[in-house]
Amino acid sequence: MIGEAIRYVTRAVGRTVDTGEQWLFDGKKATYGLAAMRILLGVAILGSLTVNFAYRHYVWGPGARWLTPWLTVDEYGFPFTSVFAQNDGTTAFTVKYLLLAALAVAFTLGWRTRVVTPLLMIGVASLMRLNPLADDAGDNIVRIMLLFLCFADTSMRWSLDARRRARPGYRPLVPLPSWVGTLFHNVALMAVAAQVFIVYMTSGLSKVQGSMWQEGVGLYYPLRIGQYAPWPALNELVYTNGVFVTIGSYVTVFVQVLFPLLLLRRGTRVLALLAVFAMHVGIAVTMALPWFSLAMIAADMVFIRDDTYRALIRWARGSRRRQPPEPAAAAPAAE
Repeated sequence: MIGEAIRYVTRAVGRTVDTGEQWLFDGKKATYGLAAMRILLGVAILGSLTVNFAYRHYVWGPGARWLTPWLTVDEYGFPFTSVFAQNDGTTAFTVKYLLLAALAVAFTLGWRTRVVTPLLMIGVASLMRLNPLADDAGDNIVRIMLLFLCFADTSMRWSLDARRRARPGYRPLVPLPSWVGTLFHNVALMAVAAQVFIVYMTSGLSKVQGSMWQEGVGLYYPLRIGQYAPWPALNELVYTNGVFVTIGSYVTVFVQVLFPLLLLRRGTRVLALLAVFAMHVGIAVTMALPWFSLAMIAADMVFIRDDTYRALIRWARGSRRRQPPEPAAAAPAAE
């Protein structure tokens, strides 16, 4: 009997290992999701750089010398210290800032992503290290995700690289066995998913420990913070609705804590993704954190199946074909 149990366990472990090996090497997964993630992350980085352009010198540049005490505990090393430096002049800092924005544009368009992605990751981290007080959770997510995306093929869809690879006679600069690229791509995808799970579950479990979220009033208090309210009247409309606050508080905790489990079945996966999308849109609108919300939505894109993206593409193309042609202009009447 013991021998039969051992054989059963051994076969089960063997099947699990075979399934995992097949998943890792049998083609690149979530190619549309990673492409969508690349585009949205690039938009988030470019948007943050754009809205802060007028204040760049005071936030990160030569006008931010008041941050010197905090820079003494900077734990960043090479190569992050080699791009943006504390002693950069106004001209040098502006040129580097614009080059970083250009990298964000190239990353969004999917141009030479194998080279651009690590350069963008180093540039973003080098800039953000100059002002730890200006960073938020969105900046942390962007830096971590860019590190993972250095090992993924994010330009297989919706990119200039994809168009270049489709040309006749294309040859990669450094040819590698296909299984190497597939393995790194899928492992990077797993790292992105694991990071999202950690963020949601940590946030949800920390909420559970507080009495406010247990009592269903957790949403009330952050909506009352004045500096996070771009439209105070809208926030007041939300937090004065007790039913919405209670349902929203419990749904937020439930979805965050159980997010990995909800992804296991199609029905619950759709509900979980709709819930986190709505949550991040709400955070962007009511708490003035658009770039954090966009970065998290970008990471959530990898959980949408490629079949769903293909269905949406077919639907969009079909909608364009079904649009009636514009009526021709009437000919002028003869005199």
